[in-house]
Amino acid sequence: MYFLAKTSGVVEQSPRYVNPQQGQSINITCALKSSHEDEGFFLLKTHVQPERVLYVSSQNASTIFPAFANRLEYSKQEKKIVITLHNLRKNDSDIYVCAVVVKNSSFLSVNRSGTMMLIKEVEQTDCSNSSWGIYTLIIMVALLLSALICCTLYHVSMKKYFQKKKPNAVYEDMSYSSRRNTLIRTNTYPITN
Repeated sequence: MYFLAKTSGVVEQSPRYVNPQQGQSINITCALKSSHEDEGFFLLKTHVQPERVLYVSSQNASTIFPAFANRLEYSKQEKKIVITLHNLRKNDSDIYVCAVVVKNSSFLSVNRSGTMMLIKEVEQTDCSNSSWGIYTLIIMVALLLSALICCTLYHVSMKKYFQKKKPNAVYEDMSYSSRRNTLIRTNTYPITN
Protein backbone atom coordinates (compact mmCIF):
# COMPACT_ATOMS: atom_id res chain seq x y z
CA MET A 1 0.00 0.00 0.00
CA TYR A 2 1.40 3.37 -1.06
CA PHE A 3 0.48 6.90 0.02
CA LEU A 4 0.72 9.85 -2.35
CA ALA A 5 3.19 12.57 -1.42
CA LYS A 6 3.26 15.64 -3.68
CA THR A 7 6.89 16.63 -3.57
CA SER A 8 8.60 19.39 -5.45
CA GLY A 9 11.68 18.65 -7.47
CA VAL A 10 11.64 14.87 -6.98
CA VAL A 11 9.64 14.03 -10.10
CA GLU A 12 9.58 16.12 -13.26
CA GLN A 13 6.84 15.62 -15.82
CA SER A 14 6.10 17.12 -19.21
CA PRO A 15 4.06 18.39 -20.92
CA ARG A 16 1.71 20.19 -18.52
CA TYR A 17 -1.18 20.43 -20.96
CA VAL A 18 -2.13 18.56 -24.15
CA ASN A 19 -5.22 18.95 -26.34
CA PRO A 20 -5.17 16.16 -28.95
CA GLN A 21 -8.06 15.01 -31.11
CA GLN A 22 -9.71 11.64 -30.72
CA GLY A 23 -7.62 8.90 -32.30
CA GLN A 24 -4.32 10.77 -31.95
CA SER A 25 -1.32 9.90 -29.74
CA ILE A 26 0.59 11.87 -27.09
CA ASN A 27 3.83 11.43 -25.12
CA ILE A 28 4.23 12.00 -21.38
CA THR A 29 7.77 12.15 -20.00
CA CYS A 30 8.48 11.34 -16.35
CA ALA A 31 11.91 11.74 -14.75
CA LEU A 32 13.23 11.16 -11.21
CA LYS A 33 15.32 14.21 -10.27
CA SER A 34 16.73 13.09 -6.94
CA SER A 35 19.51 10.79 -5.85
CA HIS A 36 17.01 8.33 -4.34
CA GLU A 37 16.86 4.82 -5.73
CA ASP A 38 13.50 4.11 -7.32
CA GLU A 39 11.58 0.87 -7.23
CA GLY A 40 9.41 1.89 -10.14
CA PHE A 41 7.26 4.45 -11.96
CA PHE A 42 3.48 4.77 -12.00
CA LEU A 43 1.33 6.76 -14.42
CA LEU A 44 -1.99 7.56 -12.74
CA LYS A 45 -5.25 9.17 -13.80
CA THR A 46 -6.20 11.28 -10.81
CA HIS A 47 -9.37 13.37 -11.17
CA VAL A 48 -12.26 12.41 -13.45
CA GLN A 49 -11.89 8.66 -13.12
CA PRO A 50 -8.93 7.87 -10.81
CA GLU A 51 -7.11 4.71 -11.86
CA ARG A 52 -3.67 3.30 -12.57
CA VAL A 53 -2.54 3.40 -16.17
CA LEU A 54 0.99 1.95 -16.10
CA TYR A 55 3.52 0.57 -13.65
CA VAL A 56 7.16 -0.04 -14.62
CA SER A 57 9.50 -1.54 -12.03
CA SER A 58 13.20 -0.72 -11.72
CA GLN A 59 13.89 -4.15 -13.29
CA ASN A 60 11.78 -2.98 -16.29
CA ALA A 61 8.88 -5.35 -15.59
CA SER A 62 5.68 -3.57 -16.57
CA THR A 63 1.95 -3.74 -16.00
CA ILE A 64 -0.41 -1.93 -18.35
CA PHE A 65 -3.81 -1.55 -16.75
CA PRO A 66 -7.08 -2.24 -18.67
CA ALA A 67 -7.91 1.41 -19.51
CA PHE A 68 -4.99 1.52 -21.96
CA ALA A 69 -4.55 -2.16 -22.88
CA ASN A 70 -3.17 -2.29 -26.46
CA ARG A 71 -2.95 1.52 -26.56
CA LEU A 72 0.22 2.23 -24.57
CA GLU A 73 3.95 2.02 -25.26
CA TYR A 74 6.87 3.20 -23.17
CA SER A 75 10.64 3.44 -23.23
CA LYS A 76 12.79 3.68 -20.10
CA GLN A 77 16.34 4.94 -19.69
CA GLU A 78 17.66 4.83 -16.12
CA LYS A 79 15.58 7.43 -14.21
CA LYS A 80 13.48 8.64 -17.14
CA ILE A 81 10.47 7.10 -18.84
CA VAL A 82 8.61 8.25 -21.97
CA ILE A 83 5.03 6.96 -22.17
CA THR A 84 3.07 7.09 -25.43
CA LEU A 85 -0.73 6.86 -25.25
CA HIS A 86 -2.29 5.88 -28.58
CA ASN A 87 -5.78 6.02 -30.12
CA LEU A 88 -7.08 8.50 -27.54
CA ARG A 89 -10.78 8.51 -26.69
CA LYS A 90 -13.07 11.19 -25.27
CA ASN A 91 -13.19 9.45 -21.85
CA ASP A 92 -9.36 9.56 -21.64
CA SER A 93 -9.61 13.27 -20.73
CA ASP A 94 -8.16 13.65 -17.23
CA ILE A 95 -5.08 14.74 -15.31
CA TYR A 96 -2.23 12.23 -15.60
CA VAL A 97 0.38 12.19 -12.87
CA CYS A 98 3.79 10.51 -12.81
CA ALA A 99 4.57 8.86 -9.49
CA VAL A 100 7.85 7.33 -8.38
CA VAL A 101 8.10 4.55 -5.80
CA VAL A 102 11.18 5.45 -3.76
CA LYS A 103 13.11 2.55 -2.15
CA ASN A 104 12.45 1.96 1.56
CA SER A 105 9.45 4.31 1.55
CA SER A 106 5.71 3.77 1.68
CA PHE A 107 5.09 7.03 -0.23
CA LEU A 108 4.72 7.71 -3.92
CA SER A 109 6.51 10.89 -4.91
CA VAL A 110 4.33 12.61 -7.50
CA ASN A 111 4.61 15.67 -9.68
CA ARG A 112 2.50 18.54 -8.32
CA SER A 113 0.81 19.56 -11.56
CA GLY A 114 0.80 16.46 -13.75
CA THR A 115 -0.35 16.57 -17.37
CA MET A 116 -3.85 17.82 -18.08
CA MET A 117 -5.21 16.09 -21.16
CA LEU A 118 -8.39 17.30 -22.82
CA ILE A 119 -9.44 15.27 -25.85
CA LYS A 120 -11.10 17.21 -28.68
CA GLU A 121 -13.90 15.51 -30.54
CA VAL A 122 -13.21 15.02 -34.21
CA GLU A 123 -15.46 17.22 -36.31
CA GLN A 124 -17.48 14.86 -38.40
CA THR A 125 -18.10 15.86 -41.96
CA ASP A 126 -21.49 14.37 -42.38
CA CYS A 127 -22.23 13.68 -46.04
CA SER A 128 -25.96 14.06 -45.50
CA ASN A 129 -25.49 17.63 -44.23
CA SER A 130 -23.34 18.64 -47.18
CA SER A 131 -25.71 16.99 -49.66
CA TRP A 132 -28.63 18.94 -48.16
CA GLY A 133 -26.67 22.11 -48.79
CA ILE A 134 -26.13 21.12 -52.41
CA TYR A 135 -29.82 20.28 -52.87
CA THR A 136 -30.84 23.61 -51.32
CA LEU A 137 -28.48 25.48 -53.65
CA ILE A 138 -29.84 23.66 -56.71
CA ILE A 139 -33.45 24.42 -55.69
CA MET A 140 -32.64 28.11 -55.12
CA VAL A 141 -30.96 28.41 -58.54
CA ALA A 142 -33.96 26.70 -60.21
CA LEU A 143 -36.40 29.05 -58.46
CA LEU A 144 -34.39 32.12 -59.46
CA LEU A 145 -34.23 30.97 -63.09
CA SER A 146 -37.95 30.29 -63.23
CA ALA A 147 -38.69 33.72 -61.66
CA LEU A 148 -36.43 35.37 -64.25
CA ILE A 149 -38.18 33.55 -67.10
CA CYS A 150 -41.63 34.49 -65.74
CA CYS A 151 -40.64 38.16 -65.40
CA THR A 152 -39.25 38.22 -68.93
CA LEU A 153 -42.39 36.65 -70.42
CA TYR A 154 -44.66 39.00 -68.45
CA HIS A 155 -42.66 42.02 -69.58
CA VAL A 156 -42.79 40.95 -73.24
CA SER A 157 -46.56 40.30 -73.19
CA MET A 158 -47.28 43.61 -71.40
CA LYS A 159 -45.15 45.45 -73.93
CA LYS A 160 -47.16 43.93 -76.77
CA TYR A 161 -50.43 44.81 -75.04
CA PHE A 162 -49.56 48.47 -74.59
CA GLN A 163 -47.84 48.89 -77.94
CA LYS A 164 -49.81 51.08 -80.41
CA LYS A 165 -51.00 49.11 -83.33
CA LYS A 166 -49.76 50.41 -86.63
CA PRO A 167 -52.65 51.09 -88.95
CA ASN A 168 -52.93 48.96 -92.02
CA ALA A 169 -51.73 51.26 -94.83
CA VAL A 170 -53.72 49.49 -97.51
CA TYR A 171 -56.91 49.63 -95.51
CA GLU A 172 -56.41 53.30 -94.64
CA ASP A 173 -55.77 54.29 -98.20
CA MET A 174 -58.83 52.46 -99.41
CA SER A 175 -61.08 53.88 -96.79
CA TYR A 176 -59.81 57.38 -97.31
CA SER A 177 -60.18 57.30 -101.04
CA SER A 178 -63.62 55.77 -100.87
CA ARG A 179 -64.74 58.35 -98.34
CA ARG A 180 -63.32 61.12 -100.39
CA ASN A 181 -65.07 59.90 -103.44
CA THR A 182 -68.39 59.78 -101.70
CA LEU A 183 -68.09 62.98 -99.76
CA ILE A 184 -66.56 65.39 -102.21
CA ARG A 185 -68.05 64.36 -105.37
CA THR A 186 -68.29 67.05 -107.92
CA ASN A 187 -71.17 67.09 -110.29
CA THR A 188 -69.77 66.49 -113.69
CA TYR A 189 -73.11 66.69 -115.37
CA PRO A 190 -74.42 70.02 -116.48
CA ILE A 191 -77.49 71.15 -114.85
CA THR A 192 -80.15 72.06 -117.33
CA ASN A 193 -83.29 73.96 -116.59
